[in-house]
This record gives sequence, structure tokens and C-alpha cells, in this order.
Amino acid sequence: MSESNPDSDNTSDSRTSKLFSSADADIIFQSSDNVQFHLHKINLQYTTGGFPPADISNKKEIVKLTEQSETLELLFQFVYPRQFPSMRNLDFHSLISLAEAAEKYEVFAASTACFYLLRDFVHTQPKRVLQFAAMHGYHELVVDIQPILAGSPLSDVVDILPLQMLKSWSLYREQHLLTNIQKHLETIHALNRENCNLRSQKAATVYEDDTTRRKLFK
Repeated sequence: MSESNPDSDNTSDSRTSKLFSSADADIIFQSSDNVQFHLHKINLQYTTGGFPPADISNKKEIVKLTEQSETLELLFQFVYPRQFPSMRNLDFHSLISLAEAAEKYEVFAASTACFYLLRDFVHTQPKRVLQFAAMHGYHELVVDIQPILAGSPLSDVVDILPLQMLKSWSLYREQHLLTNIQKHLETIHALNRENCNLRSQKAATVYEDDTTRRKLFK
């Protein structure tokens, strides 16, 4: 979390979120694009693990955050007793930004929602989702991605996975490759058998034709 700064030069250029503009708020967060969110510490205390910071006084101070307003607008909806925002049409960039913010500030409800939604992107964004899952310990997501990236070289994931995950990944990849090799060999054997049968049938046909011709000219 960034430092609180009530006298920031950017404060005069800021605007206030329509969703979070309560007059009795006791803490104000400001996004990187200068949108202010007026919140209540009591909600943050009971629904998050990262708010409010210990060095925030009882004054209504402005705390500057590094996230964009789009991300914070979604994130803060998870700290109040209200219906959570719909995220069905959220693009991957917006979702991963929200997921990272939820982990950073320990907004647990948002973290859970993002976890399930990220599963929709394991096929289109496997490496980025894997990076997030490995960093934050989402083993289930790593398992979901294993079949998708198992054919990739280990060099693609060695800098992403921690040692214990890399060990499990390597064992899975080895089994995956062995299974694929076995299937490939079985396919080759099946094709060879089919070719042998075709050659045998062709030879038998030639023999029958030759025998027929001999009988005709005998």
C-alpha cells in the first residue's frame, strides 16, 4: 500500500467514485488515475486482511494506491454487505488486475470470485494464469493448466513455478510424454498392420486374377 498524503498535488485534480462517496466515510483511497473512494474502516477491518494500514490515523486521510479506478471500483464492492458485482463479461486484463489487487490487499471474497473466473482463461492465457496461481499458491489452478502446457519445454515454466510445484509438474510432464509416445507407437503399429493386410489382400487378388487367366487360356 502506498503512503497516505492529504496534501498531494493530484488531489485537486481528482474526482469521486459514484459508488463510494459516503459523507460519513472515515478513509479515502485514491487510484492511480485520480479517482477517490470514500470508505469505512470498519468494513475493511472485518472483510479484508490488508486494510486499513496500521499507520492510518483517525483523521480522514487520502491514501494513494497504485491500482486503476476500474480495478478498485470492483474490488471495494466486495467489502460491503451487498450483492457482489457481475464479472461475467470481464476481459482477462481486467480480471487479472482485480485478482492481483485482491491478493495484495487480502480481499478474500474477491480472491475467491477471481479464482473461479480465471479457470475460464486457462486455455487462452495458460502461462499468465499459471504465473498467478504459482505466485499465490492456487494449486488447483496449476493442476488445471498441467494438461495444457505439459507438452511445452520445462524452460517455459522453470522461472514461474516454485521448486515443489516444479517437481510435481516435471513428474506429470514425464508421464504425459510417455503416454503420448505410447499412443503414437500404437498408431504406427495399427497403420503397419493395416498396410500389411492391404498388401496381403492385393497379393491374393493378383493371384486369383492370374489363376483365372491361366484357366481361360489352358
